[in-house]
This record gives sequence, structure tokens and C-alpha cells, in this order.
Amino acid sequence: MKDKILFVTKGGEKCDDGFLYAIELAKNLGMGIELLIICPSRITNSFEDIMTAATFAEAGDQQTIREMMEAEQEPFRALAERKISFLVNQSQDTKVDITCRAADGNLATTIKSFLKARPCIDMVLLSPSLSEDKKHFDVRKLLNNISNPIVNISRPATIGI
Repeated sequence: MKDKILFVTKGGEKCDDGFLYAIELAKNLGMGIELLIICPSRITNSFEDIMTAATFAEAGDQQTIREMMEAEQEPFRALAERKISFLVNQSQDTKVDITCRAADGNLATTIKSFLKARPCIDMVLLSPSLSEDKKHFDVRKLLNNISNPIVNISRPATIGI
């Protein structure tokens, strides 16, 4: 079984940030890549949507809440699938073994369960797109939950002149 790098990115337009670096690193180390795109587990931000969900919850209508959540997740899942196809096509000539998956949920919990099911992963490589949202990205929580080495790819610093 070939050792792999887990490249984790956030679903969205910038999910391919850092992917070319991950490919080059895998190529140089003779490893494969497991690509994990994490979509947000709760997208509802507006007060009206939250209050609507609360009303259905009080009425005991769990099915409508699930349907609402699925409906708001669908565009993110579709975008993740398009990005996965794009990234796989982009990396076809590199001869790096790439496996792609999309998941919903909390970053640390999702990565931990992913690693538990795949012992061949030697390193976790975090996309720059993950560190943009400081509310959902906590490196300390990752370090407490994951024993694999974690590398956080950062964006180059911009110098205002």
C-alpha cells in the first residue's frame, strides 16, 4: 500500500488553492494524495432562515428541516463535485495517485474520522482556503485530535507599497 498525503480544503471557489503544491510534494516524495473537500455543515446564516427552522422544530416537523438543510447544501455539493473533476483532470499527467472525496461537517472531527479509516495517510496538508475563516479553523483543536503531522499552507504575504 502506497503512503499518501491527505490534502484538506474547504469547498468553494478557492478549494484548489495549494493543490499544485500538494501534487509536487507527493511527486517528490513518491506518495499519493487523498483529496478531502469539506463543505460547511450549516450554511443558514440569515435570521429568517434560523427562525423558520426553529418554528418547524417546535412543531416537531423534522422532515421539513432536513429538506431545508439539504436544499441549501446542494449548491455546495455540486460545486465540490465540479472542483473535484477539475482537480483530477488538472493532475492526470502527473502520475500521482489521487483519490477525491467530499464531506460535510466540522473540520477536526471530519479529518479525525477520515484518518481513522485510512491508516496509509502519513501527513495532513491544509489548504490556504481553510485558514481564511478563523471562526471555523482552530489549529490547536486539530493538533489535539490528530497525531499525524499537519502542514498548513499559507498564502504569500502581500506587501503594500
